[in-house]
Amino acid sequence: MLKVGIIGGSGLTGRELIKILLNHKGTEIAYITSRQYAGEKVYSVFPRFGGLINYSFIKPSDTVFKGVDIVFTCLPHTESMGFVKKFADRGITVIDLSADYRIKSPAAYKKWYKTKHKYPSMLKKAVYGLPEINREKIKKTKILANPGCYATSVLLGLCPVVSEMNPVDIIIDSKTGISGAGANPSAITQYINVNENIIPYNAGRRHRHIGEVEDVIKNTYKKNVEIIFTPQITSLDRGILSVIYFKMKSKVSVEKVKGIFKKFYAKEPFVRIVNSINLHHVQNTNYCDINIDGVPSKNIIMVTTAIDNLLKGASGQAVQCMNIMTGFSEKEGLK
Repeated sequence: MLKVGIIGGSGLTGRELIKILLNHKGTEIAYITSRQYAGEKVYSVFPRFGGLINYSFIKPSDTVFKGVDIVFTCLPHTESMGFVKKFADRGITVIDLSADYRIKSPAAYKKWYKTKHKYPSMLKKAVYGLPEINREKIKKTKILANPGCYATSVLLGLCPVVSEMNPVDIIIDSKTGISGAGANPSAITQYINVNENIIPYNAGRRHRHIGEVEDVIKNTYKKNVEIIFTPQITSLDRGILSVIYFKMKSKVSVEKVKGIFKKFYAKEPFVRIVNSINLHHVQNTNYCDINIDGVPSKNIIMVTTAIDNLLKGASGQAVQCMNIMTGFSEKEGLK
C-alpha cells in the first residue's frame, strides 16, 4: 500500500483527491492538512465522507515529511513552491497541483506569475504531467507538475495539430464552471452574478495558462506559438468546453485532421474522439472528449474539447499520473 499525504486538502481539488483515493485499491491516506480546519474532522467539512473516513485535518508541519511515499500538494501558486522543494530534498515523490513547476523557463514564470521563482534549478527537474504527451517521462520522475485545467483542455486539442501542421493563427474560446474559481466565495461566483450568465475575463493574452500552454508546445515540439485565449465563467458546477480555431495557410480536409487525432490518441485510455460534444458526458469523469470540424473554404479547422475541470483538469489527472509513476493500472481509482 502506498502511503499518501495531501497538503491543502480542504479545497475542491483536495475533496476530489480524497474521493478518488478512497476508491483506489493501492493507496492509504496517511494525512490531510489544512491550516483553516486543523483539528476538525474531514467529514465535518465534507459531509459526503461521513462513515468513510475518520481523520481530522492536521496543520502542515515537519511531521508531514515522515511516513509517506507520495504527496499531493494542493496549494495556491508560490505557496506550493517550498513544500515541493522540501519533499524533493527528502526523496519523497511529490505531485504538485499548483502552477509553481509547470513552466520551465524562470523568465516566463516571472512574466506570467509576477514573482521570481525561488528554486529555478528545480523547474527542469519537474515533469509536466500530461500523460498523452509525457507518459515516458512521467514514469521516471519524482517531481510532477500537474497541468492547469484550461491548459489541459487546450493542449489536448492543440498538440495533434501543432505536431503535424503549422497553423498561422490560433484563437481559443473556453467556458468553465464556477468550481474553476475554487471553494472560497467571491463576488463573481455569487449565485446572483453567475446564474444564467457568462462572464469573460483576462481576454486576449492575459490569462496565466497561456504561458503554460506556449511553454509546453515550445519544449515538446520546438515550435513557437502565440495563442489568443478568452476564458469565460458560466453557470455550471463543473466542466470546461474549449473551442480552438486554427487558421491554416491553405485548405485542409476535416477528415485528414480527424485521422491525425485518431492516430495521435489511438492508445490513450482517457481521450475519446466523438461526433458531437456534450459536457454532461465528461462531468464527474477523467475523460476528455474531442470533436473535429472546420470551414475548409476559409482554411479553418475547429477543434472542440470537453473535460471535467476538477478531474481531468486537476485531481483525476494527478491520480492518473500517480498510477503511471507507481506502476498501477492507469485507470485505477478513476473508473
